[in-house]
Amino acid sequence: MPLADQGRRPPLWAFGAGQILLLVPLLALERRMKRAGGPGIIPFELAGTPERSRRIMDRWGSDGRSAARLSLVLDYPYLVTYSGLQLGASRAASNALRRRGATRLAEAGRVIGAAQLAAGAFDAAENTALLGVLAGRDGRLPALARACARAKFALLGLGWGYGALGLASRLARS
Repeated sequence: MPLADQGRRPPLWAFGAGQILLLVPLLALERRMKRAGGPGIIPFELAGTPERSRRIMDRWGSDGRSAARLSLVLDYPYLVTYSGLQLGASRAASNALRRRGATRLAEAGRVIGAAQLAAGAFDAAENTALLGVLAGRDGRLPALARACARAKFALLGLGWGYGALGLASRLARS
């Protein structure tokens, strides 16, 4: 990374540290939802219909719904940390692939990096829809949340795969 770029971007370790710090309360909230008698947050993200969403919320009860609401609010800063980390990992993978001479794959890093930011945007839209569901305004919101969750997971999977490819390229070079 050129020296001029270092001053404009937060270092990857800051995103990683933020992700770990936010993961601790998110996991505690996940346990709280399950202790309340329902599933964790991911099945709620993927419920897709008002009926399924209501069944989950009924199983959670008041304490589980409160934990889910707080989890969704904490997920906003969390998505910033994982998006930044994924973007940095995509750039690192692109650089490793370029050094190995895989220029076409390296060029894909820009698109894959942007896709990681899009994953964060889908996550934000998903969180907003689910907070609406928890507030009693379900309608089409569960379907919107599920579509956003699926897009988020697909884009993150693409990023993880690209990162693994970059890591493999780097290790093969050693």
